[in-house]
Amino acid sequence: MMLDLKTEYKRCCEQVKAYEPSEAKEIVFMVFNELLGVTKNDLIASKSISKEQLSGMDDIIKRVNNFEPIQYILGKTWFYEHEFFVNENVLIPRPETEELVQKAISLSPKSVLDLGTGSGCIAISTALGLKHAKVFAIDISENALDISKTNNENLNANVNIQKADILNFESPFGEQKFDLILSNPPYVKENEMPEMRSNVLNFEPHLALFVSNNDPLIFYKKIAGIGQAFLEDKGHVLVEINSYLGQETCDVFTNAGYSKVELIQDFFEKDRMVLAKK
Repeated sequence: MMLDLKTEYKRCCEQVKAYEPSEAKEIVFMVFNELLGVTKNDLIASKSISKEQLSGMDDIIKRVNNFEPIQYILGKTWFYEHEFFVNENVLIPRPETEELVQKAISLSPKSVLDLGTGSGCIAISTALGLKHAKVFAIDISENALDISKTNNENLNANVNIQKADILNFESPFGEQKFDLILSNPPYVKENEMPEMRSNVLNFEPHLALFVSNNDPLIFYKKIAGIGQAFLEDKGHVLVEINSYLGQETCDVFTNAGYSKVELIQDFFEKDRMVLAKK
C-alpha cells in the first residue's frame, strides 16, 4: 500500500510530543533521511512511500517521546565532518567540541594524547586533520574503548587507543612524550543536574558527565600533573571546561607551574576551553 510522503511526515511530526514542533520536524526528518533515504526535495515533491517502509516509525517515535537521543536511536552522529558510531556507552559529541579540535589542529603538534576519549571523536578528528601527527588516546571504560576503536577503524585514523585511568594515570605508551594533550573530561557538577535535559540525564553515561560538588576540578588537577610529566618542553594542554568555572580552571594550571594559561571562549562567547603552555 502506497502512502503520501508529505502527509506521513507531518503525521509523524505531530506524534512527537517530547520536543517543540520545530525540533520535532528536525528529528523526524533525520529519521526519514537516515532510514528511508528521503531528501528534502522528496518532501517538497511529496513522493509516495510504502506502508512497509514506515513500519518501524511508531517504535522510533515512542523512543523519541521517551527522550532517548536520536543519535542513539540511529546509532550514529556527525562530528567535524565525519560520521561516528555512538551508543549509550559514550557521550554524544557536541558541536562546541569541534572548536576544541579546530584549535588543536591549528597548533600543528606532531604528537597528541587525548585523555578520556569516549567515542574517539576528538582524537580521530585531530588525527584526520593532522596527517603526519602521531595521535594516542585513552579511556577507562571498556565499552567506550570498543566504540572508539570501531570508529578509528572505520575512519582509517590510525590512533593508538589504550585503556588507562586519568585519575590514576600510568601511561600505556611507555616513555612517549607529547606536544599536545587534549581532554574533554567530566566537568558537570552534581548540583547542576536539574539544569540538564532528560535526553542527557536519563541516557548519556554519568561516568563521562558528572563530578562531585566537593571537588569539581579533580580531573583538571590530574591532567595538569599528567601534562607536567608527559609534555615536551613548551608543549600544551588544551581542555574543554565547565563555563561556570573558567577562572578556577585556569588557576589549576597556573598553580601547577604552566608558563602561560589562556581562557578561550566559544562561538557563543561562553568560556569553553583552557590552553596551558608548559
